[in-house]
Amino acid sequence: MAAKFSTALALAILPLSSAAVVGRGQNFLGNGMQPEVVARTLSSVEDEWKAQAAVFAECNGTDALPGAAIVSCADAPSSFGKSCNTVVGAIIQGSGGDKDVAKEYMDDVCSQKSISGWHQQQCHSLALAVRGSMSADKYANRMGFDSVKLCGSFWSSFLEGEKQRMAKEKAEREAAEKKAAEEAAEQERKFEEDRKKEAEREKAAEAERVKQEAERKKLEEAERVKEEAKAKAEEAAARLAQKKAEAEAVQEAAKKKLAEAEAAERESKKAEEAKASAAKADAKPVVAAATPAAPVESQKKPAEPSQPKAAAPVAPKPASVKVAVVKEVAAKPPAEKPVPAAAKKAVAAPVVEKPKA
Repeated sequence: MAAKFSTALALAILPLSSAAVVGRGQNFLGNGMQPEVVARTLSSVEDEWKAQAAVFAECNGTDALPGAAIVSCADAPSSFGKSCNTVVGAIIQGSGGDKDVAKEYMDDVCSQKSISGWHQQQCHSLALAVRGSMSADKYANRMGFDSVKLCGSFWSSFLEGEKQRMAKEKAEREAAEKKAAEEAAEQERKFEEDRKKEAEREKAAEAERVKQEAERKKLEEAERVKEEAKAKAEEAAARLAQKKAEAEAVQEAAKKKLAEAEAAERESKKAEEAKASAAKADAKPVVAAATPAAPVESQKKPAEPSQPKAAAPVAPKPASVKVAVVKEVAAKPPAEKPVPAAAKKAVAAPVVEKPKA
């Protein structure tokens, strides 16, 4: 592949007229040198050189590893040398051996838009190496320029530069990987911290929710107990008021019954007194009439004729009958007026003490 690109590069450089070689400073674009084509081709050749240098550097670093002998490390510099000889020979022959023409031409090639960055840097390095190896003798340059020596020296510098570049890229890559790993670890740490914080916040929120729920239930329980106590107090107050009313009603009934009993007792006493008075009134005449009837004395002495009283409308009764009546009245206790059972019960009922509030 490198030989193919180097041959194409040589074909692009070689069509150089003698007028262009003799007249330095002329416009080489108009003389068939095609710097744009040469720049694109040289860029591809430089990619091949980079790959060869990478293979060689990796091969030298893995000589002691198993399987390293499969790849020949000598192939890389050999391939590079062949490609480099073709490119350098084309530059020498295209410039007619004139180092100033070669410099101007390579400056024109290296300044094309199609080549930049690392490729442009290597283009300038090659141009500087070619110009530094050319002598002032154009003929000697055309006929006996030692491109092998130039390419060997350029290979060494190119390889060293590539090693440094690869080491730098490796260091940068490792640094980038390390930084990426650190950033990933930091992100993981932050994510873990955020997760823990979120878990703590959720835990705190759950604890607060449980606390509020417990407080709510506590308040509800306290309110329920309060309501129950209030209801019980109202119920007790209602029962007390009912009992008080019942006690007052019982007292009023007892007072009423007592008053009725007292009234009945008074009536009974009046009746008894009246009956006793009537009995006394009836008993006095009977006793007086019975007094002269003494059968024993009437036989011893003749009874003196008694003078009749003026007011004696009642017919006299036999003495034996009158005595029997008096004895019966004296022996019989005075009749009591019957007392109603309700009055007796009211009198006998104990007075209910008024409950304390």
